[in-house]
Amino acid sequence: MLPRPVVEDEVVQEKRAAEYGRCATLLDVDFQVPGAAAIFDQALTNGLAAIVARTWPGEETEKRRNGDHRLKPASQLLNVEKCGEAREGVRRVPDGDDEPTTEVDVAALTDALEQTQRVRHARGAGELDERHVAALLELDDHSCLRQVNEEKRESDWVKNEIQDRYEQQRAQDYLELIGDEEADRRVALAADHLPAHPDDLIDGMGLADCPVCGRETLTVTGLDDFGAGYGPGTCLVCSYVRSPATAHDLALNHMLARHQDD
Repeated sequence: MLPRPVVEDEVVQEKRAAEYGRCATLLDVDFQVPGAAAIFDQALTNGLAAIVARTWPGEETEKRRNGDHRLKPASQLLNVEKCGEAREGVRRVPDGDDEPTTEVDVAALTDALEQTQRVRHARGAGELDERHVAALLELDDHSCLRQVNEEKRESDWVKNEIQDRYEQQRAQDYLELIGDEEADRRVALAADHLPAHPDDLIDGMGLADCPVCGRETLTVTGLDDFGAGYGPGTCLVCSYVRSPATAHDLALNHMLARHQDD
């Protein structure tokens, strides 16, 4: 029976596990979702960091020249040479207590990183496939993660997140189609779409920042359930539509983050 190492900052570990779970679940539902390369890297780095920090505390970071420590990238986290080989390209990671070892398909994950880096660093086309995502999901067997099944229960959240990513991609394509000159013209006209009297604004809210074009041109048409300022609406420049469900999720995350800070 292996003792479970003590990890100093359990809050950091919880955040890593949660981030892994959210990103991995999105890819499990649709691995071709817009931004899949970045989502994969985010899931893999957080998942591996949590596993390495739990199993070999301190091995997840490296010392910089100035004496500070930084988290190793996923490519380095995959190369921790302290676990046995299950078969070619696959290693077994110990899991402490009575938990079985977790198999990590290093070969598939390394290839996946090569694919995602091609996209993220403009080195040509790269493509994730089901084998890559399956290897990512296998990490969830480790006791310090166990997030994907829980996230799948939140099926509405997963569906809303995927729909919003496709909506943002559509709006980005439209923004590129109309060009900068037309976008600037629409910004100048945005104020004309507001009610003439301040009392007619929705809870005092006028135009909000658009997550796609980055301009303060999203007309708010309602309020989120928490009053956090993430109402649904439509951008007058790029046509991005933030749904009530997306507004709710953004507001909920905002409230949870504020609660953690308190």
